[in-house]
Amino acid sequence: MDSNIAQLARSLADARRVVFLCGAGLSVPSGIRAYRSGPNAIWSENVMAWGTAQKFHDDPAAWWSRFWLEAHGDLFRQFKPNAGHVALAKAMARSPDDLVITQNIDGLHRDAGHPEGQLIEIHGRHDRFICSSGSGCEGIDHAVSSVDLSRVGEGHHPKCERCGAPMRPLVLLFDEHYDSHAGFQAWRGKKALNDADVLVFVGTSFSVGITSYALRCADVSGALTINVNVEPAPFPRVVNVLGGAEVVLPQLTAR
Repeated sequence: MDSNIAQLARSLADARRVVFLCGAGLSVPSGIRAYRSGPNAIWSENVMAWGTAQKFHDDPAAWWSRFWLEAHGDLFRQFKPNAGHVALAKAMARSPDDLVITQNIDGLHRDAGHPEGQLIEIHGRHDRFICSSGSGCEGIDHAVSSVDLSRVGEGHHPKCERCGAPMRPLVLLFDEHYDSHAGFQAWRGKKALNDADVLVFVGTSFSVGITSYALRCADVSGALTINVNVEPAPFPRVVNVLGGAEVVLPQLTAR
């Protein structure tokens, strides 16, 4: 690991622009459940069947109670950033052009003091909510920070104060595209990935659209790609730095 850490540190120091692309593995040490791996993984339950906009529109109350709060309700607890989040926040001080794109919706990057201008939450935020009406309501574009969930168990879903339509979390669902809401900042994230000369994947399983896009960008641009994870990446041109992000990223910052 030491040689790879040293190589990574040198590459970052020499880079014009570095983009970190983070997945669920970064937040697992903070106590948040992983999506794919482990006996308590969220995806071992019903996320593929329920995690769609279509399912939400079919029955918003059931979606909230039987899916969202059961699978993601623990995010409302006070989880704390781990050393990996803190190290990334410090790394951003190196250059205002460097960026973190995170798949995580837990808000721990922000809690670690990450600069808002150098953070893209590409899959949304668990603590922001929007109107689900098709068009014409300002609540679609203007997210709010809280909704009334006190009667979800009784079959009452939160409603938009402007138009009365069901409210939903500002998160990317499985039948949606990255450009389905401006809050995901997809255009900005893709531009940064095209422009980066070093891409660092942190705690990701490479199973979502944004990681596939990032790998294609690196193939075209020749950007150095590095994988910080407990498992090696299944791609030959990726440099693996094996270990937990909460261990590797602080070592990187120290170098």
